[in-house]
Amino acid sequence: MESVPITNATFNLTHNCNLRCSYCFTKGRSREVMPLEIGKKGIDFLIKNCREADLNILPGKKRSIDVSFWGGEPLLEWELLKDLVLYAEEQKGNDIKVTFGGTTNGTLLTEDKLPFLDDHKIFFMVSLDGTQETHDKYRVFKGGIGSHSLIMRNMEAVLKKWPQFKVRTSPYGEAVHRFYEDIKYLVDFGFNSIMFSPVYESGFTEENWKVWEDQCYKVVDLIADYRKKGRRIEIEHFKSYVQIDNSKWPCGAGRFYVGFDIDGAIYPCHRFNKFSDKRNWWEKEVCIGHLDHGITREDVREKFINYQPLNCGSCDFYYNTPCHGGCYAVNFDMTGDIHTAPKDLCRYVKLQKAVSTYYKEKIGDEPMKKGRPCVCYNLVYSSPEGEISDLDDSGIECHCYYSRYTGERNPNLVKKPGIVAKVTPQQVMDLLKKMDDRLTKIEDRLGIKEQTNENLSS
Repeated sequence: MESVPITNATFNLTHNCNLRCSYCFTKGRSREVMPLEIGKKGIDFLIKNCREADLNILPGKKRSIDVSFWGGEPLLEWELLKDLVLYAEEQKGNDIKVTFGGTTNGTLLTEDKLPFLDDHKIFFMVSLDGTQETHDKYRVFKGGIGSHSLIMRNMEAVLKKWPQFKVRTSPYGEAVHRFYEDIKYLVDFGFNSIMFSPVYESGFTEENWKVWEDQCYKVVDLIADYRKKGRRIEIEHFKSYVQIDNSKWPCGAGRFYVGFDIDGAIYPCHRFNKFSDKRNWWEKEVCIGHLDHGITREDVREKFINYQPLNCGSCDFYYNTPCHGGCYAVNFDMTGDIHTAPKDLCRYVKLQKAVSTYYKEKIGDEPMKKGRPCVCYNLVYSSPEGEISDLDDSGIECHCYYSRYTGERNPNLVKKPGIVAKVTPQQVMDLLKKMDDRLTKIEDRLGIKEQTNENLSS
């Protein structure tokens, strides 16, 4: 079997959640929490794999690990999260880079947490379905009270600090007629980067798909209107299916990326971990190992490394779009086999292709710098500038390879060996002006602080 080091992982900090979203794929919840020692073992596992691997087969040929915090709601375990971040930074040494990410429901992403997240470059994505009507249908607290109002209050501070903060929606069949309204609401609120992944299990009908496609066309028109006004809205789904994509995998689950559960069990990705399944880890068909024992089910992992989907051979979308057989976990949940995609997923790919074609006609062809997002869009992110990078020359850029959701990385600024950048005098002057403007702002801020201190002392 091909040697593929595991360097990226989600850490299920807890099975607990303060919301009761009935469409959640975890299928249950409990108050169980990942012990700190288990979390440390997960960090050690990634660092060891990264440090001992042949540099030529590492993603991007760089020694880097990625730690992503999940649950349940990971921010319920804020102290555990901070402890693991500090531990990872301490253990990585000078030879390994560590990046952090996570997904949150936003109810606990309060302003007091932002400094630590910012200092350590931990960028969460928020799950938010749009307008209050759409969001509060399923994303509710215990007792049925909607979470929308609280989340939006938190997002005001978040967007002030991170204008390119990512939001992910979960369109479900009975609400797709409001999709344009939901996206416009998020854009008008201030979000510039939006992802979505449909709830296939919500019972989409052919009429739902047609309505949603029409709604997507309206969203493309909305993006075009904002472009004319000088504002760039990124919804990657609307352009990624235009370009030819001939990579081998729908994503990197089970290869470079896995999910660690609270007990140390290792899954091909976080979505395979169902909290309602109380069997021992070694009894679960899709569990591939444990942090105390390593990968114990190489036969299961091999299916991901040498993935061969069924019933896709004659499908054009399989060969030239990011689909490549669909999401492993959705396939497994809906057909019982990671190799067999459900009809709804195939219908979604057809929709994506049609909308991407319209996007190209309306806005123009915007080729990615390199790489592509994963098919599920459950975990697809790029830098704040909108670039997408391919770290391992596989043609895939997604959470499974590089799950830091936002950050400073810009491929155009990466210094490459043997290449001397050509800088014009005007570019130098522009850069100096930016630096001068930033220094002025810093001085202004310091002046305000000094005034405040004087007022306090008096």
